Amino acid sequence: MKKSKQIAFCGMLAALSLALMFLGSVIYAFTYVAPLFCSVIMLIICDVIGKRNALITFIAVSIISIVFLPDKECALTYAFFFGYYVIIKDYLERIKPRFLCFLTKLAIYNIGIISSQLLLIYVFGIPLDNPFGKWGIAVLIMLANTIFIVYELMLSRVTKLYDIKYKNKVRRLLR
Repeated sequence: MKKSKQIAFCGMLAALSLALMFLGSVIYAFTYVAPLFCSVIMLIICDVIGKRNALITFIAVSIISIVFLPDKECALTYAFFFGYYVIIKDYLERIKPRFLCFLTKLAIYNIGIISSQLLLIYVFGIPLDNPFGKWGIAVLIMLANTIFIVYELMLSRVTKLYDIKYKNKVRRLLR
């Protein structure tokens, strides 16, 4: 594929990611869902164009979304985990045994999400909503880890679906 076609493809998918991120900023329920969908877009870029261009697209979408989106939580959730996770997932899955691989993924997720929340609180001055009282932080971390487990299962199934059903169609479209 020509370089100009690769850049155009990455630009279009970056614009789609930004549109989804904006939707996540406008509709509160999509604050965490939009970065998840954007990670699937990154999966397509990794497969069709390559990890290098996917990394460049991730950096561009992260910077633009942090600067321009009104909801910084959505943008930071993407920038600190969901945007780059698909790019590094293959490298992480080389870790043996599988339990250690899972713990590494979980640690990276927790570091990313906790870092983004700390940045929101201490840099952007956005208070943490804590409806659970004294044990609120522990409950929120447990819920976030549950979301990661569901996300990991969803991502592996979406990857298989993409490989089986859509991979050839996307590649044929880009010839």
